[in-house]
Amino acid sequence: MKKSEELFYLIKSLTKNEKRHFKLSVQGSESAEYLSLFDAIEAQKEYDETKIKELFKDRAFVVQLTTIKNYLKHRILQSLRTYHSQISKNAELIDIIRNVEILFHKGQYKICESELKRAEKKAKNFQQDLLLFHIQDWKRKVHQVMHPQDFETIKNIAQKQKNTLKSTNEYIDLLLANIDPTQFSLSHKKSVSLQNKTLKTLHKYRKLLISKDHDKAKRTIEELIKEWEQYPELMKEFFPMYFSVSNNLLGFLVFKKQYKEAFVRILLIKQKALEIETISAAFIKEKLRLYNIELEIHRNLRGLHTTHEIIDEILSFTKNHETLVPDNYKLSFSFQFATIYFLKKDYKKSLHSINRILNNQSKKDRQDLITYTYWLNLLVHYELGNGFALRYSIDTIKKRIKKYKNIVSYEKILLKFLSKTVEFSALEKRDAFEHLEEHLQEHPIPEDILDYIDFNTWIQQKYSL
Repeated sequence: MKKSEELFYLIKSLTKNEKRHFKLSVQGSESAEYLSLFDAIEAQKEYDETKIKELFKDRAFVVQLTTIKNYLKHRILQSLRTYHSQISKNAELIDIIRNVEILFHKGQYKICESELKRAEKKAKNFQQDLLLFHIQDWKRKVHQVMHPQDFETIKNIAQKQKNTLKSTNEYIDLLLANIDPTQFSLSHKKSVSLQNKTLKTLHKYRKLLISKDHDKAKRTIEELIKEWEQYPELMKEFFPMYFSVSNNLLGFLVFKKQYKEAFVRILLIKQKALEIETISAAFIKEKLRLYNIELEIHRNLRGLHTTHEIIDEILSFTKNHETLVPDNYKLSFSFQFATIYFLKKDYKKSLHSINRILNNQSKKDRQDLITYTYWLNLLVHYELGNGFALRYSIDTIKKRIKKYKNIVSYEKILLKFLSKTVEFSALEKRDAFEHLEEHLQEHPIPEDILDYIDFNTWIQQKYSL
């Protein structure tokens, strides 16, 4: 994202209610120009500053467009702060701290004390250690002004600040440890904060996976999830973190092919997610992770009859949160849809998803998925008996492969086979596929390739019919 595009993406991220709140908050004749600019940017599908300047060429403010854009951005952010003042306990506490600072400068120390007492209790209940430190700092300042000789109380508050910082420092150490679990060893001292305990447990879980102690790894993550569920208020406040832990377990269950247990947990986490009122970008990211895991299960269990339901659910979710869904997820989902439909022999729907990828691809896309989409495109056209389209697509994929690397043995074998046998009779194809499998045993397809498209299973099915 370029700096000149920041305002565009901010406006595009706003919900209908947020837009309405903003426009109500800036009503007045002096705001007409800002609202005109807001509407013009909102109407664009891609930001084009040249068109904006052309549109407002007769307006004086266009000469200072960068300044006006910055002002508009800050007014939108100001509006969002008031609209989302209750978005989280973190936001509520920050507002209280801002109020205390204003009250302190006005000399209203008794009101400061009252506000800080309320804030301190809330910060402790919701384990907001970093904000708790700031609250305690203001508590010390206020007490020092009101009772300058009460050194004992001031000392006690400072000691509490020190203890609070220990928890915050532990949190930072845990963040660093989780970036590379093999390089950090953590103390066995029990963490007080649930967030800190989560990071410590995830560090342990990853080290257990590295050492291939899968049973203990699973028990470790299951125990952490149970602990989260004992604190419903904290779980609601920090739901993306709980969601992430649950997704880690789901990923593990899929890796171990424990699909039945995974499905039960997917239903449970979806039910809990429905109770969350604030749909943040972090929440959406975890929901997308969940959908990817669910699609992988559907891809592995080809006989599932509910596949169309989950695909419809994903399409609806991504449409409702389009601006917050990264392009790599959109591509991944389309590839998953195409693969699942192919496995279910619904070749027309598979081709529809394939065309959506190939017709909208860009240099920013994951090129591995684009390449395997081209391969899947060949298989679909082969199944549909589209000889002309298939041979044209083979020429296309050859050029693409050569652009990045040399064509290897198994690729040559597959491409030659598809081109040569597409118009064979059913009996001829059956024999040809059996010979193809024998040929590929001498030049096997790498396992990492089969994770994208299981050529081997497809070939075996074709001659065992």
